[in-house]
Amino acid sequence: MTFDSEELLKRLQTKDASLFTGETASNSLGWIDHPERYLGSWIDEVVAQLPTDTGRTILLGMGGSSSPARFYAESTQNDSLHVLDTSSPDSISETDFSHAVAIASSKSGSTIETQTLLAHALANGLTSDNLIVITDPGSALVELGHSLGALVIEGDSTTGGRFSAISPFGLIPALYAGWSPTALREEHAVFPFDSQLVAKANDLATALTSETGLLKFELTSDPLSSGSALWLEQLIAETTGKDGRGLVPVWNGQRQPLKPREMMYWQLVASLCARQLGVDPFNQPNVEIAKKSVLTLLANTNIQPDLSGSRDEVKESFKSAAFREVNVYCAIEDHSSVAQLRAAIANCFGATAANIGPRYLHSTGQLFKGGPREITTLQVVVRPRSTPQRIAGRQYSFHDLFFAQANGDLQAMKSSQRSVFQVAVDDLSEVFEFLDLSS
Repeated sequence: MTFDSEELLKRLQTKDASLFTGETASNSLGWIDHPERYLGSWIDEVVAQLPTDTGRTILLGMGGSSSPARFYAESTQNDSLHVLDTSSPDSISETDFSHAVAIASSKSGSTIETQTLLAHALANGLTSDNLIVITDPGSALVELGHSLGALVIEGDSTTGGRFSAISPFGLIPALYAGWSPTALREEHAVFPFDSQLVAKANDLATALTSETGLLKFELTSDPLSSGSALWLEQLIAETTGKDGRGLVPVWNGQRQPLKPREMMYWQLVASLCARQLGVDPFNQPNVEIAKKSVLTLLANTNIQPDLSGSRDEVKESFKSAAFREVNVYCAIEDHSSVAQLRAAIANCFGATAANIGPRYLHSTGQLFKGGPREITTLQVVVRPRSTPQRIAGRQYSFHDLFFAQANGDLQAMKSSQRSVFQVAVDDLSEVFEFLDLSS
């Protein structure tokens, strides 16, 4: 059913769940009034409670609990906020938690990376008076945070992670990335939620979903290096990529980062694209399957990558695919090397996207397990250089978790009948040799 912009605005403002396919919208539309809810007195009151900025802030979170922080920091060009959205042993071993404010961020409170990173940080220099916990009411992190004496800030349980950028999950990190409450209010007031914004978003959603063939969504910055592009990539991929449909985010070579003032607009675009495609905008069924696989694998010890696919099989599948995706498990600092690999594969085989694991599991992972089937995925596992050490309070190391996440996703993709391969290397240069690419 189609509506004019005024009627569509009214239905969105009243949180009319019948606008969307599926059963989750009735408890997923809280994001519509986040500017009014969080940019008034709430943000002024919370500022007075925050730990003093030490000049270094480390965010422990994944997906929608971390990408807004990168987005806000990109806009201020602030480098004092470090987003640790990984289980890479190499990235973690290089992180100094002493004399830093840490933000442990997870809506569910059960995100395994957040839980393990927090345990590791507390055992390696982080003090509870410098800890902020952001989570939804009733989660396990609420009780843990209070027991530690940390500042606990509760989010909105009627909003999913990828729609939480204008809520505590995005705004608290923004305050440590150089934004003031006044600046945040002014930024998000630039594009008010009105019929004009809704009409613009709906027109773009209609155009994006009316194409034939594989539907691509062009990003205007590189998600491997741009916080705003990484946020938008997840929003589009995870919102639309299911039931064999979805928009595939691709970088078109431009470098025009978005501004936080555009967040509400793109949230509208993503949800309305899902409406046009007839998929539930607010669930991520294939992501949950992969998470369960990881927990099962962690019951074992000395986990190693599962190697899947010969050189000829990968190359032949890359040649015949409509699109290629390379998911590289490596240190998050190695994004430039991943970008070089993406460019070489695209030059040889055609349009290609790349993501860093395990971060993509909370982002494009839903799309590449549940979206269009004409895509071939190569999973590259770069063996960590650091020495394995057991995580505080756990029976496994970050090495075990890192490999379990790669293998769990490989299993989930195979079970969803996807064309997927895995190789393990000590250095990304080996992938160039494996695929006969020129570096």
